[in-house]
Amino acid sequence: MDGALAMGIAALATVAAVPGVAGAQTWGGTLSVVSERVSRGLGLSGDHPGATADFFYRDDRNWALGLGLGTLNPDGGATAEAIVSATRWWQIDDHRTLTLSGAYYDYAGPRAGRLRYSEVSVGSLWDGGTWGQWSGTISLSPDLAASSSRGYTAGHPGATIVELTWHRRLWGALAADLGWGIVSPWGGEGSSYRFANGGLSYTAGAWRFTVSRLYSSVPPRQRWIAGVAWSF
Repeated sequence: MDGALAMGIAALATVAAVPGVAGAQTWGGTLSVVSERVSRGLGLSGDHPGATADFFYRDDRNWALGLGLGTLNPDGGATAEAIVSATRWWQIDDHRTLTLSGAYYDYAGPRAGRLRYSEVSVGSLWDGGTWGQWSGTISLSPDLAASSSRGYTAGHPGATIVELTWHRRLWGALAADLGWGIVSPWGGEGSSYRFANGGLSYTAGAWRFTVSRLYSSVPPRQRWIAGVAWSF
């Protein structure tokens, strides 16, 4: 998963799964630094550290708006990323939440046009208590760039993205995280690929420290990612 993108579409809606806050108006954000920015298995910072700033506003009508900003590797043709999103959620009960989200990903740089895309996502969140917190998301993008062993290509055939995550507190402030996903392009360009992650996180007040092992099938690669985030 994208360990650097602390906001994310699902993350914006996760606040709705906390009992007692569904009717509140609030805003907040997260500032983070990671050893490498990776999104859905593809590197964004070229084996270099990256930083993100994510902000959200949630109203009392079950809507959330988000803005995410992140650094990129200039060698990839873009220097910065901006994500604008809107999420509507429905609280089924204290344990289950359904979400509908839309997002637009924009980039700055001389070749940023090959990266821009939008998507619509349908998700479900379930708090299983001792079984941990589970989430699943299906995203449809009409213009996601195709990917290959060299990363993103110039074509924009669109794709279907399926993502599953699991989070469970192990002991005190220590928790485990697992994730899996697949990207399936609609056109003949590029090919389907899978990505996964597994790691640990430690929360101390407003600070969160993470270490994860990431896997991607395009190209086949595994790497360790470490990060620190501060939420407000």
